[in-house]
Amino acid sequence: MIITNTYMKILPLAALLAFSFISEAKSVDKESKKVDVKCFVELVGGGETISFWYVPSNKVSNLAQKITGHKVSVPNAKQKVKIYKTHECVLSKNNFSGSRAKIVDSETAR
Repeated sequence: MIITNTYMKILPLAALLAFSFISEAKSVDKESKKVDVKCFVELVGGGETISFWYVPSNKVSNLAQKITGHKVSVPNAKQKVKIYKTHECVLSKNNFSGSRAKIVDSETAR
């Protein structure tokens, strides 16, 4: 009788605890999902291009600040070129908001 009473008190608590761990694991998994992103960038020495990145979804919002200064490959160039300024980053399936970015994106080979 005492054992049954104790189990009746502990069982709901254990179930709630197990459910919270499962929920936490699912939310962490969603945050770490990687997505394709394209950024409209200005290069050191002049020129503009679209730079492609594959990053965790929770890093997209501040990607523009992170990639400034990184070197990227540019068509018809022997060496990588450093990113001088990042104007805009969006998911690859989305369109840029700036008109110049839209033009450069339409001219970029995939």
